Amino acid sequence: MNLLLVEPGEVADDATVALADRRAEHLRRIVGVTIGQTIRAGIVGGKLGTAEVSSDDGTTMILRLSLTAPASLPLPIELVLAMPRPKVLTRVIETAAAFGVARIDLTNAWRVDKSYLASPRLAHAALAYALRFGAEQGATTHVPPLAIHDRFMGLVDSRWPSATGGTPATRLLAHPGAPPIEQAALTWPLAVAIGPEGGWIQREIDTFVERGFTAVSIGAPILRVEAALSATLGQLLLLQRRTDLGG
Repeated sequence: MNLLLVEPGEVADDATVALADRRAEHLRRIVGVTIGQTIRAGIVGGKLGTAEVSSDDGTTMILRLSLTAPASLPLPIELVLAMPRPKVLTRVIETAAAFGVARIDLTNAWRVDKSYLASPRLAHAALAYALRFGAEQGATTHVPPLAIHDRFMGLVDSRWPSATGGTPATRLLAHPGAPPIEQAALTWPLAVAIGPEGGWIQREIDTFVERGFTAVSIGAPILRVEAALSATLGQLLLLQRRTDLGG
């Protein structure tokens, strides 16, 4: 936990918050906070700042918030992700949230095992936990909205009805063997689609291209989804910083 995140409704009128859940336990056992110590804190979707530990009886920890910095800005990337295997789903969601992506769309695809859509890891509580955990790791108050689409074409038709319809205007399709990502004409914000283990089938690739997506690659290695996600977002983050610097 690199940032204590609290919901707006948890904050009392005197700017204190009472924690008696896994956050308090983590602060005690892992971080080792003591009374009077100050840690980084923020409101979900709101400001950043600090929290001072006022008291702790071993069950409930009281912290006083001082939030003066503006809310975290999301990374201007909308992530489209073919439904991962349940055993890696949580890690993938945590990683995307840690990067601070603007939103996440999980979609069915031809090479997605249909049993994945029935995984208990897709329960609202499980996904909400992974999103919050990732945001805490990434030290961002932005917790990305997440949607699940059981039909690939349902997602594509609703988000990008044509090559020029829908947003954002820049749309990337991660695909091994395509031109390097740094050669793409990038504007921000953008969307990036990452396929399942085994990749998108040709019909899905053609559909993406028809809807304005440009196929790009992050290099020669063919990676598992969790590695491909980190590598893709890392390269895009670097390219965005280069753009911001005028490079």
